[in-house]
Amino acid sequence: LALSRIPGAMRNMGWDTAAALMQRWFDSPGWEMPADWKEPEKQPNPMSLSAAQCDESIVKMSWAMQFERCREAVEVAESRLMTTNAINRLKNLLKQAGWRGAGSFKLGARTMTAREVDSASQVNFTRFGNAWNTLDDMYGALGRASLKIGITGTAFGIQNPITREIKAHLQVEYLGFYIRDHYDFSGLQYLGTWTEDRVLTKAETVITLTPQGHLVIRLKDGAFAAITNFHFRNYREKHNEGGDFFVYSDVLWKKVDQIIDLGTWT
Repeated sequence: LALSRIPGAMRNMGWDTAAALMQRWFDSPGWEMPADWKEPEKQPNPMSLSAAQCDESIVKMSWAMQFERCREAVEVAESRLMTTNAINRLKNLLKQAGWRGAGSFKLGARTMTAREVDSASQVNFTRFGNAWNTLDDMYGALGRASLKIGITGTAFGIQNPITREIKAHLQVEYLGFYIRDHYDFSGLQYLGTWTEDRVLTKAETVITLTPQGHLVIRLKDGAFAAITNFHFRNYREKHNEGGDFFVYSDVLWKKVDQIIDLGTWT
């Protein structure tokens, strides 16, 4: 089974988003994402990524929201808008943007891309997707990814005339939900058993583990192979093609009207 035929098999199954992401990887010059770029504390600034290192056009939230696990992730992310971590993150973003607690300050805008939100107004996230999910387009495209929440709104401070302390608040206007993932083939992950036309179901994969089952599937579907991340790394080394990249979806905006208490501004 030629590895480069897998995007075609994905398209044959209706996995158009998964196919587009994998085809981009095959069409890119060979480049391996540094391992520490996947660690939260060491990730590069999103705005520093080159076009070769980042895709912002393939994954759409309108597509992702067709899947229950993404809809559930949006609900979880929204529930984390006012956690201690989110409020601390929001205060740090405002300080980095130059606000000192006096007057009002606009944070974020609906014209921002997901990558811009990620850099300037993202406040929390959740993870979704696992190996037990249904084999579908999202499974093939993302596997396990981050669903992030950013905001647009206006910060304002109210000063106590006696103590001179400033109580800061943020009037939230919109919540922005988006997906971020890294498309790479590090580690030992099993990526399914593939024919030239499709991926075998999990039940069929189990059947192939016996000699009789192996023969039945081969007679029915032709040649097949169990594919792991190693095969893609080997392909890159052999052909000097296959470039890892970050994935950003577009942003799903939700209009809201709520105030976040940021506490005493120091």
